[in-house]
Amino acid sequence: MRVFAAVDPDPAVRAAAERAARAVAGRLESGAHERVRWVAPERLHVTLRFLGEVTEADADALRTALRAPFETAAFPARASRLGCFPPSGPPRVLWLGIGDGSDGMAALRSELDRRLAPAGPPPDSRPLRAHLTLGRMKRWPARSRRDLDRILSEVRPETPGWLVDHVTLYESRQTPRGARYHVLESTALGRPAGPVSV
Repeated sequence: MRVFAAVDPDPAVRAAAERAARAVAGRLESGAHERVRWVAPERLHVTLRFLGEVTEADADALRTALRAPFETAAFPARASRLGCFPPSGPPRVLWLGIGDGSDGMAALRSELDRRLAPAGPPPDSRPLRAHLTLGRMKRWPARSRRDLDRILSEVRPETPGWLVDHVTLYESRQTPRGARYHVLESTALGRPAGPVSV
């Protein structure tokens, strides 16, 4: 089974992300939007760790490692800008990046790495670029990259903040209609020291 650990946005954030994706799609040249496989709002998430293919026994060990609440306290987050991976050349991933809360996401991944070390693969050494994947591109012509970057700079997502208060361990199941996510474990973050404004 394919497994990953993620942060879930709340419904208002999912709806705002969908509006941003539609705004981008509406500005793309005729035929270009057909090269984008858009992610359904209910599947939007911020991936903290992609753990890849694991056995049932490994998945049980990962679930056990995540059962206790996190020490990292719940924190506010907000998605604020659009972009693409990779940063140059033909784009492959269209994303909505996390601005406020990115430090909290990085701290949360560090704790997640420590907890999963005995049960999972080695952690990713690359810095976390917290984002919601809005779509994946195929066969995007390199000459159109400049136009896409211009569109992404013009669309201003209006996304509400949300409280990051749990981490979810998912199994990703491939179906003819795309990936479907099955919750293996959901773990609460610690209680914040005081009131949190989102």
